[in-house]
Amino acid sequence: MRGSPEERVAVKKSFERMNLKEKAEYIITYYKLPLFTAFVVLAVAISSLYHFVTKKEEVLYLAYVNFAPGETLSGQLSDEYLTYTDRDPQKTDVLVYEALYIDEDPSLADHQYAYASRMKILGAVNAGRMDVAIMNENAYRQLSESGLLLKMDMVLKPDPALYEQMKPYITEGTVILEDNSVEYNLNEADTYEAVTEQVENGIDVSEFPVFVNAGIKDKLYIGVIGNTRHIEEARTYFSYLLNHK
Repeated sequence: MRGSPEERVAVKKSFERMNLKEKAEYIITYYKLPLFTAFVVLAVAISSLYHFVTKKEEVLYLAYVNFAPGETLSGQLSDEYLTYTDRDPQKTDVLVYEALYIDEDPSLADHQYAYASRMKILGAVNAGRMDVAIMNENAYRQLSESGLLLKMDMVLKPDPALYEQMKPYITEGTVILEDNSVEYNLNEADTYEAVTEQVENGIDVSEFPVFVNAGIKDKLYIGVIGNTRHIEEARTYFSYLLNHK
């Protein structure tokens, strides 16, 4: 509560008679809470402004599933793609989900990690923040069976030249349309049964120079997540991988 006019005049005169140190101590003592509040507000404002100014446009969401590329190859798969597309790395970014490991029957030691990775994948997919997955054969099979991968004709056919280039590498994956897994796991069914179909939903990139030159010897696949918001970017990325030396 503010004091009377006389009290305010007296406080002002008293303040004017103080030396610099006394004035500082007075301000800190009597205005500590307002100053702290103002400092917090200013800090938040500066932080928000900094993040706004420095925030990069995420042009592609990339996931490594059961695949660890190493530092050099990882740079080729992300940062060098920005150079390939004539983008400024200071303003754009390829967001990469690394160290994702999934398995149909993980060991006891890996069970928690595999579960966390699967939840991370599903969370990113549901949020529309996963476009392209680079994965080993095991991961490709699981993502395909889950129905998470887009058909390659939807990805590639809008670009006939790219489609013809990629055609020799297109692979078929099994998609589970329906099954009795819940009943089977609850011992309510004696056998597991599923209705499936074969879908061309992956690209075998094992022979692409960028992976061969990196010493990758195992089968490696790439697929596009079904609800991607960057399908044109995915096509450009496929072309980049095929032609990168």
